[in-house]
Amino acid sequence: MTRTGSADAVAPGWSRPVALVVAAAFFMENMDATILSTATAAISGDFGVQPAEMGIAVTSYLVAVAAFIPLGAWLAERWGARRVFLLAVVVFTLASLACALSTGIASLTAARVVQGLAGSMMVPIGRLIVLRSTDKSELIRAIAYLTWPALVAPVIAPLAGGLLTQYLGWQWVFLVNVPIGVALVLVAWRVVPAGLTAERTRLDVVGLALVVVAIVSFVLAFELLGDPATALGGGGLVLLAAAAGLAAVRWFRRARQPLLDLSTFRIPTFRVTNLSGSVYRAVVNGVPFVVPLLLQDGFGWTPTEAGVMLLWVFVGNLGIKPATTPLLRRFALVPVIVVATIGVAATFVAAALVQPTTSPVLIAALLLLSGVFRSVGFTAYNTLQFADVPAAQLGGANALSSITSQLAVGLGVAVTALAVRLADTIAAPTGPGADAFGYRVALVVLAVLALLSLLEGLRLPKGAGDVVRAKAAA
Repeated sequence: MTRTGSADAVAPGWSRPVALVVAAAFFMENMDATILSTATAAISGDFGVQPAEMGIAVTSYLVAVAAFIPLGAWLAERWGARRVFLLAVVVFTLASLACALSTGIASLTAARVVQGLAGSMMVPIGRLIVLRSTDKSELIRAIAYLTWPALVAPVIAPLAGGLLTQYLGWQWVFLVNVPIGVALVLVAWRVVPAGLTAERTRLDVVGLALVVVAIVSFVLAFELLGDPATALGGGGLVLLAAAAGLAAVRWFRRARQPLLDLSTFRIPTFRVTNLSGSVYRAVVNGVPFVVPLLLQDGFGWTPTEAGVMLLWVFVGNLGIKPATTPLLRRFALVPVIVVATIGVAATFVAAALVQPTTSPVLIAALLLLSGVFRSVGFTAYNTLQFADVPAAQLGGANALSSITSQLAVGLGVAVTALAVRLADTIAAPTGPGADAFGYRVALVVLAVLALLSLLEGLRLPKGAGDVVRAKAAA
């Protein structure tokens, strides 16, 4: 049973303004997830702490985003997606202001947790609004709009954060969100449809607690595993995460009103894109982390030079965008994913072979090509995952997808950093090129993981996802 209010009429069909508003919210959240890394030195200097201690401010945000996505999904069903989306943007904006006004690491971390809580609702609920108002035949176009923030933000964030910190002060890393957030609220208030609210249900507190424990333990474990001094604690957190995760699965299967609906994992396309697809997402999110370090620590480039070079990934991302939708309508989605993944892996191996004497033009061309494959694969995965999900299950499927996507972002960087540390520890390289050794190994590891992500996807039946290409065949 559903109920509606006075403004609950849903605007049917594809809406470009709504997709652009949600994409802008995605961009703001994705930027905030990575932009802080270039400002940590300046912030730690002002706070009088070691730069390494600032990691808690980055991790707390990522953990909060991933852990509270299920709560956002429940709130959207109970109070309406539009209302919760607007509230999330307001809270995110105010929390950004609080971050800029922080005077110590404790206050900054607290503000970042609130930011992450708002982000956990803003992003998945925004996508749900778009999905519910989009016909299957228009899904490719809708997903194309929602994909670019996840591709672009991590690439330009290091350069943007460096420039803001250097010329305006680290506070502007957060203050830049204020005018964006205000504009988003004003526009979203006018263009985002209210939609229907579901029958009131009680919050699954047990399920929420188990999910929070599992996600927090899992993310923090990778932070600890890279350091020999804390590796034992990291292993313990992995076991805790596994136990909480298994308990959550058992609970959701038996609960009368579970917080997460796991039945969508029975849909092959959704299951593959949220297992294999998560590996792919983790791999492509590791590149903006490792490539600048290869150029700076390995080759002696300045942060600005490395940041500018990384922008060629962004050029590839956007350059291919006009062709992405026609490409996905012309060819079956699974072969497109296979070609894009192989292309991504090949560019990673090529990047691992780059030398300090390699022409910058050649490096730029390689990163541009990597951005092209990255963009096509990302969009294809994001389109395929909802191709066969019935409208009644979109809410639960969106929540599950948001959790796996957010975990993939954090784990991509964590796994890459772990590969660098292990390579340098085990091999203990010396002599010319020693500084670049760990980063080269990490790029090869990412390439191997990319190829491994294809194994399950190749088992999908022929024609998987063809429903979203129906318009092209009509």
